[in-house]
Amino acid sequence: MARSDSLRSEIARLQTRKGTLANDIARAEKEAVSAREAARKKKDQAARSTSASTVRTALSAAEREEKKAVTAETKIAKARKDTATVDNSIATKTASLRSAENSESRSAESKQKQVDSKRRREELAHAREVARLSASVSEIRYVEVRPPEPEKLRVLYLTANPEATEETVVLPDGTEQQYGTWLRVDREVREVRKALRGSKFRDLVEVDHCPAATINDLIDGLNDHRPHIVHFSGHANIDGLLMENEAGGEEGADIAFALFARALGATVDPPRLLVLNACESLAGADEILNTVPAVIGMSDSIDDSSAIVFASAFYSAIASAQSLSTAIEQAKVKILAAALDGSELPELRTREDIDPGTLVLVTPPV
Repeated sequence: MARSDSLRSEIARLQTRKGTLANDIARAEKEAVSAREAARKKKDQAARSTSASTVRTALSAAEREEKKAVTAETKIAKARKDTATVDNSIATKTASLRSAENSESRSAESKQKQVDSKRRREELAHAREVARLSASVSEIRYVEVRPPEPEKLRVLYLTANPEATEETVVLPDGTEQQYGTWLRVDREVREVRKALRGSKFRDLVEVDHCPAATINDLIDGLNDHRPHIVHFSGHANIDGLLMENEAGGEEGADIAFALFARALGATVDPPRLLVLNACESLAGADEILNTVPAVIGMSDSIDDSSAIVFASAFYSAIASAQSLSTAIEQAKVKILAAALDGSELPELRTREDIDPGTLVLVTPPV
């Protein structure tokens, strides 16, 4: 199923959910009005009665009706909040649908151009073969052509740690103490290099590390190294990444996923894979897939130790000529083996025409 079809199905499901919530609100409003009216009548009955027993009974009934009204109004508030969430999801999915439709349209045009180009190459090759066979034997030269050397897998490894993660600890006397924790991104790079040195095809993987990275460092890295993989380790949230401030300020620079995707596409040879080893970074997958065919991100907040184990295990598998899906699975297993949390957080998103089970990024020499 094409991504646009999947998004249309999700939007239809959300619209159905919105209709159900509207019905729930209407029902709850009717229940609240009815309960309020019943409570009013019981209070009026208590006010008119001279019997203490009747007054108690009426007031008790009025209290029960008031509770029914409060319960119904709580349901109304929750349903309205859920409706707002659904509306936001519909808006997000609709924007993604437009992007997917544009991407599919461009993909179809690109495939047609490839077909036309292949046909022209075949016609030209046929003409050359006819000319070669028509030439005299004395003019034929036999040249031994060496097979090409396998290309190294180039990894642009960006790390940014401009701000500490604040943590509040409650002391035994009841006072609170604020602590700032910095991500160990330098250790992560060291562990990745160590894992690569022990891998079978370590000479076929080349890592270019860019510490304290800015958005301009990303663009320079694309120009200088033409990486097949771009890796980012640092802070993120559902809106984007936190990179170093290009102006040199004390605070980091918030980079929206849309801008990061645009930067990745601002080159004649975009990367094949983006790895976002940062909390909640999977939220940017839809934006990134408009430029890069495969994205790995974290579905929630991931512990620093788990992120380090994931990165080292993933690149160890990649450098052993494992497929993309197998590399991720090996990394998850190593997180579990280390008794760490978060093995379920790394997730892979790809375009429809990508099969991660057969995609191998390192080609061993014959």
